[in-house]
Amino acid sequence: MHQRGVAHLPSFTFIPNACLRCSSLSSLLPNGVCLPLEMVVGCCTLSNTSDDVKSRNEANKQIEKIIEKEKKKFKSTHRLLLLGAGESGKSTIVKQMRILHIDGFSEAEKKEKIEAIRKNLRDAICSISGAMSVIHPPVELAHPENKKLRDYMLEQASKSDFDYPPEFYKNCTELWRDKGIQETFERSNEYQLIDCAKYFLDKTEELGRPDYIPSEQDILRCRVLTSGIFETKFSVDKVNFHMFDVGGQREERRKWIQCFNDVTAIIFVAACSSYNMVLREDPSQNRVKESLELLGSIWNNR
Repeated sequence: MHQRGVAHLPSFTFIPNACLRCSSLSSLLPNGVCLPLEMVVGCCTLSNTSDDVKSRNEANKQIEKIIEKEKKKFKSTHRLLLLGAGESGKSTIVKQMRILHIDGFSEAEKKEKIEAIRKNLRDAICSISGAMSVIHPPVELAHPENKKLRDYMLEQASKSDFDYPPEFYKNCTELWRDKGIQETFERSNEYQLIDCAKYFLDKTEELGRPDYIPSEQDILRCRVLTSGIFETKFSVDKVNFHMFDVGGQREERRKWIQCFNDVTAIIFVAACSSYNMVLREDPSQNRVKESLELLGSIWNNR
């Protein structure tokens, strides 16, 4: 009995979950373009009838169009990697791109930032209050009666389960007006203090309102420790950009190697304002010196 010749179908490598850009099962072609599993399976189950040959050819053309489209899209996208030491401003740049090129933040996103902003306020006043007796020479409160407010910050507000009662904002406002607290703030290079401290301390009453909704400037100023790798996509004049933000603390830098493939440019960020400050994770290391050494390490190992 005569058997029909078996037509040769294009071969594909099936790799479940191999493509990082796909959330479902996918097939990965040698050039890195992803195809849905359904398309691959559908292509490979075609029979040898004349109609099937025609269908197979159409499927091949469709696949080739998808591949070509993905190639063009990949080549036209600029991948930007933000690097720098911790608290250098990398995440701030990403937020600026969102405000300028992705219509900012939704109301839901703004509400999600309220807790982080209030935590910035608490961290600021607690850090300043605690530093008064630690820096040399130490600083005294201008008004001794404010000692109970300072004690409140150190004993109550510093608790992990603190729930920000109305008295916190009142005490914070009064304490921030004390000249001793102001003097300690001016010497913030002698201890660790978030750079948005003054901004939020000046807005204490607003932050304490029950109906408070952060502005875009509030979100831009908010400091949240970055851990891991975050991608932000945006377009400028029809040019596509993918910006990658990574944690800058020393323990986070081992993750950087995952981001170097196909990067168009590296943007190295350094905070010149920290010229007289030390690292949060290493009090013996100047922040600007750390940035220079880090930049040299990246350049020499490129």
